[in-house]
Amino acid sequence: MTFEIKTLKYKGKVVFEKAVMSTNFKRIPKFFQENEACFLFLTKGAFQYRTPTNVLSFTEGDAMLSKCGNYFIEQLATNPNPKTETLTVIGSYFYPEIIKHFFETDLSIQNFQNNFDTVKINVEPLMKSYIESIFFLLDNPEIADENLIVNKLKELLLLLSKTEKAASINEFISSLFIPFEYNFNEIIQQNLYANLSLKEYATLCNCSLSTFKRKFFDLYSESPSKYILIKKLEKTTQLLQIKTKPIADIAYDCGFETVSSFNKGFKKHFSKSPSEYRLNFLENNLNFLEN
Repeated sequence: MTFEIKTLKYKGKVVFEKAVMSTNFKRIPKFFQENEACFLFLTKGAFQYRTPTNVLSFTEGDAMLSKCGNYFIEQLATNPNPKTETLTVIGSYFYPEIIKHFFETDLSIQNFQNNFDTVKINVEPLMKSYIESIFFLLDNPEIADENLIVNKLKELLLLLSKTEKAASINEFISSLFIPFEYNFNEIIQQNLYANLSLKEYATLCNCSLSTFKRKFFDLYSESPSKYILIKKLEKTTQLLQIKTKPIADIAYDCGFETVSSFNKGFKKHFSKSPSEYRLNFLENNLNFLEN
């Protein structure tokens, strides 16, 4: 995966960023890694953004606001050859230890309860010219001194607070750093068919792999590998009843890496291949209708 990046820093931390990257990846961690919140504007390409309980699709011209947390960026190709496609994004990162001084904000304020982890942002009409100005600064970093960077961060926070209809900028900033509460079971159920590795499940659940396996067994009385496989196979039996749906599509829709791994797992569990299962179902259904 190729990656080109331009940044503007404040107090040693990246606060604005332009990233150009190829889309020949399946799934990668989000760009921001610390305790910061993130505003991201997509200027070219498309991607899928997986939070612990949701999947959002972004295409050119879309923007998002994301709280600190564990998320993945996934491929969402817009042309037949994703290896030649690129993403271009503009990002801004909000660190509590930096922005809490901008508006004399008390980050313990919790009146504005905007309950989200990641949300799409409408950039029209307030933010279009702002984004263009950030583009210019990233391409001409020599004019971006600390005062200009601080003013641009303040401007973005004010624009976002208006977009999100917050009562005040203080309340909006506070809401960015109120963690979103997840339910362990909900994370699992919302990602059953996502073709995630156990390590990726653990990341979404914000725990180590060993802790994830222990918590999973405590909840389901089954290992995660076996439980998830059975749930996927149960889903495939429903889709196999649709005569016109290709078996390959069923395999990928239910989170199998390959059609061969799906066929192998299905036959081991049901003692027949997916094709045999479908044929048997159709024959039984036809006999029922005839009788």
